[in-house]
Amino acid sequence: MGNRTTRGGLRAAGTVLAALALAAPVQTAAARAASAPAPEGAAARCTPSVQVLEKLPGAEDPHPSPWVRRTEVTAIAPGPARLAVGMSGYAPAYWVGTKVFAVPLPAGSNGAGRVLGVNRHGLMVGELIITGEGSRAFSYRAGAAAVTLLPGGDSAVGVNDRGVIVGRFRDETRLRTVAVRWSGDGRIRRELPAPAGSTFTLMAAVNNAGQIAGNAYVPHEGFNYGRGALWPADPAAAPALLATGGVPTDRYTVLALDESGRAVGRHRPGGDGLEHGVVWRTPDGPPADAPLASGSVGSSFEDVSPATGVTVGVADFSYPYPGHPDLPGAMAEYWTGSGPMRVLPGIGGAGNYSTAYAVADDDRVGGAAQDALGAVHPVIWTCASRQAHVLPGDPGPRPDPL
Repeated sequence: MGNRTTRGGLRAAGTVLAALALAAPVQTAAARAASAPAPEGAAARCTPSVQVLEKLPGAEDPHPSPWVRRTEVTAIAPGPARLAVGMSGYAPAYWVGTKVFAVPLPAGSNGAGRVLGVNRHGLMVGELIITGEGSRAFSYRAGAAAVTLLPGGDSAVGVNDRGVIVGRFRDETRLRTVAVRWSGDGRIRRELPAPAGSTFTLMAAVNNAGQIAGNAYVPHEGFNYGRGALWPADPAAAPALLATGGVPTDRYTVLALDESGRAVGRHRPGGDGLEHGVVWRTPDGPPADAPLASGSVGSSFEDVSPATGVTVGVADFSYPYPGHPDLPGAMAEYWTGSGPMRVLPGIGGAGNYSTAYAVADDDRVGGAAQDALGAVHPVIWTCASRQAHVLPGDPGPRPDPL
């Protein structure tokens, strides 16, 4: 088994490296201009499409749902290599163009896992399940024969172009989750302190400046409420909680961070309980709720482009059950930071959902979409700004949420 696995890994490495080489030719001046970080300009030089990516064998989802994520594009690597990462049928996977590759799993793995981040140089990070050990953080380079298990980590969620990796570890002896930062290709591990007055919950992202975003719990009248948090690039500087709207029972979750320090995520007000996509334009600035897509009852911002300020996520149309008959449970949403919320087209017609979890500066958006037969596929929208559109007015009255 070991020799067979090794030979398979070497063959896969050759195939992947060849695919990467084909996907990343020497850039002409026109190609360099097309990759400039300006969504509308990039859109003028690309072809709008919804690319349906391959899935791993046996990766069909028996119970497709936008809220139970099994197959998706989670992150898109910067640059011309056309490398994307995520999961296919609960297994960690990556794509070069539309071709899928399985991340090689270590001994003891039960086959489940996901790739959560990738940098410009093809270094991927994520989590996988080891039987008897639970979740383990890993890193992996496209084409390599094996993953690297990161010491003292349950999950790795982000990596920057300098190879700094961030994630988490559940410390049962202290009964708390610890924020973790790895460097030196995962050899050096350092715990990050929780912001004053809080306990840590999970990490979200790291940018090329070295800023790290995550989330913490803050107690109030016997309950804990989620708050966004930011760790400065200087390791000697103390982390800080991101600002709220002033209501202590509101819940905030940070999910992504761009190169300027802009953070995005979701905000659940304590009163109505409906989630809104939220943006902190500066690390020390107030949060701003984004508008909802017409007819939707909630929103979650999942990613922000590194330099162009485009935010993508999921618009929720599913409440109240069973939702509106002419709309799916969820739609991939696209917002430039001003104006109305827009949505991206699906691949299966009315009633079939789509979701967006990744966005690149060259106007590509990654996620998942359900086809006309109900099957879920990993997808990438190219020239997304030219496909994003505003929905018509609310399709009908909805009762107030309970």
